[in-house]
Amino acid sequence: MAKSARASTRKANNRRLVQNVFGPAEAARNERLSAKLLELAKQPKPESSDVNMNTQEDANDGAKEDIQDNEIIAMDVDSKKPSSGRIEKKRADRRKQKSSKIVFKSYGGRKGKKKSS
Repeated sequence: MAKSARASTRKANNRRLVQNVFGPAEAARNERLSAKLLELAKQPKPESSDVNMNTQEDANDGAKEDIQDNEIIAMDVDSKKPSSGRIEKKRADRRKQKSSKIVFKSYGGRKGKKKSS
């Protein structure tokens, strides 16, 4: 007869595996991650003056880019509209419309009669 997941021998084997195999591997992984985090925490943070200097340079670059953009726009007027990044393909609706399998008999006598009042 097969051993089920609730069998005491299966439970004992699983406990032994957790203790001897998976436990040390998980502990080693935790040590590596904590060492990596400590190393990142010990690194000095960038000073605020460096950050301010970078933003001023970016602002100057932005002014130069605006001038170049105006020149490019003047040349792009004659070109066609740029396509979108995605290739859009029109897909035909392949689903069949459900047709009724019930056919009703048409009664010709009912058609064409007008109610007289």
